[in-house]
Amino acid sequence: MSRIEPRQGLFANLVAFGARRSFGREVKSARVYANHPRLMFAWMRYNRTSERAPHVPKALAELGVLRAATMVGCPFCIDISSEYNRRAGLTDEQLLSVNDAHASGLFDADQLLVIDLATGMTSTPGRVEDGLIERARARFGVKGTMELIQLIAWENSRARQNVALGVDPDGFSEGKACALPYAAARADEVSLA
Repeated sequence: MSRIEPRQGLFANLVAFGARRSFGREVKSARVYANHPRLMFAWMRYNRTSERAPHVPKALAELGVLRAATMVGCPFCIDISSEYNRRAGLTDEQLLSVNDAHASGLFDADQLLVIDLATGMTSTPGRVEDGLIERARARFGVKGTMELIQLIAWENSRARQNVALGVDPDGFSEGKACALPYAAARADEVSLA
């Protein structure tokens, strides 16, 4: 249950309809964001701009978003991002191993590069080494690197907004494999030791 009451009425119904068209299902958080139309419309424009990353393969862009979502621990973001990554070709094993990507042996060099970048950017404090950016530039060029950085930073922001608002998962990954929040994966690791 969200911490801010979902808006009702004609405007909220239109927003909910738009979200249904975009996501193919009811998205409860749309009515929460409808409480502040100016911020919601700015958020939507920025979202569309950030998600356009023509210099980065879609599957890698989605993986960067998933990793940022798991680092923040946003249940809604992990739910929807797990589904988008499944559609982009990530296997169930990979979804379940994103928090231990290097040791799993399930990810290629490009995927590990994106996971490392998202991990460094989303950690608190952030820690991104020069060599990591150099590798990203060599692989994606300057524009692709900037697009990837922007997309990961945007997911960090929207995930933290959703956490603050208490936005719950909407069932995008219901009955399917879903990535785990980073903190939960680390807690499992500690309990096994």
